[in-house]
Amino acid sequence: MGPVRASRRSFSAAFTATVVAAAALLSLGAGSAAAATCPSFRVLHDDRIGAASFPAGSYEVTTKPGFSCSEASKLFARFLQDWDGNLPKPWTITARGSGRAQFDRAGSPTIMVNRIGGGGGNNSLVGKLCPGTFTVNAGSDVGPLFFAKGQYLIYIPAKSAISCRRGSVLFTRFLGAPSGALPDPWQVMTQTATFFKPAHPLRSAFRVEPANGV
Repeated sequence: MGPVRASRRSFSAAFTATVVAAAALLSLGAGSAAAATCPSFRVLHDDRIGAASFPAGSYEVTTKPGFSCSEASKLFARFLQDWDGNLPKPWTITARGSGRAQFDRAGSPTIMVNRIGGGGGNNSLVGKLCPGTFTVNAGSDVGPLFFAKGQYLIYIPAKSAISCRRGSVLFTRFLGAPSGALPDPWQVMTQTATFFKPAHPLRSAFRVEPANGV
């Protein structure tokens, strides 16, 4: 069961700048003059984006002419992190079978991904996947998000100094907070369920997502 989306909270100027920079990836930038097959991309756990399933493993990423491998990889990482599986406009996804999908921008095929190998490894774009799963025993509000009963994964973003153990302790604390209010100064980015401190939005952050994908 996916989350229930609620009103967003305001973010610090520093974190807003980070979001704006990420959003810029959604516009078509200068890239190669021809379609490119990019270095392999690793999906660290079985995941879903809308109707498309992505088993853990290595993926071949192919881009349309004029779209760079760097842009394609960052967008694929961003889409995998999306909390509710709804891609930001004008992006849509078409499932082509397990581990295969096509991402279209405003109806134009732009990124194609295809699973080519098994799981394991790491991916600096999506961060470190903490071992094991976290159990939510009863549905709980945490700030503007609702976490249904079930198993969850905790990710540590690449630039974060928070440990997996600390992320688990903090998430436990957040789930038990009265009225679902996040303890000060913590905030959450609802699009990716990333918890962060506004004073250090990159260094003090961890992300949560359902273990069985969206």
